[in-house]
Amino acid sequence: FTSASFRCLEGVIMSSVLAQVPLRELQKEIKRRLECIQKPERRLVLVGPPGSGKGTQSPRIVDEFCVCHLATGDILRAAVSKGTPMGKAAKSAMDSGKLVSDDIVLGIVEENLDREDCRRGFVL
Repeated sequence: FTSASFRCLEGVIMSSVLAQVPLRELQKEIKRRLECIQKPERRLVLVGPPGSGKGTQSPRIVDEFCVCHLATGDILRAAVSKGTPMGKAAKSAMDSGKLVSDDIVLGIVEENLDREDCRRGFVL
């Protein structure tokens, strides 16, 4: 960068939303992202009965390995709420008292794999 382009960039940043974020928070986030880049991609599946700690451990794994958390119940409810094609299929099954099929659940998971926070992997 030249000093002129640096001043221009500085002006854009200062006039943007970033100017409202404390510098320490920006530095912390940049450091976290640089550390995440160096970590290998992960695809983890937690299996266990209700109350076994899946929901407790997931946030820790997400933070440590820079991956997203795909809680099937949460993303299923979100898909139904948003009215996505898979969400509509899930709602139809639930309204008729049936279990949501594996194909629908897998379709909803697949829809979420494109999220920015899932770029380095996921905890399912």
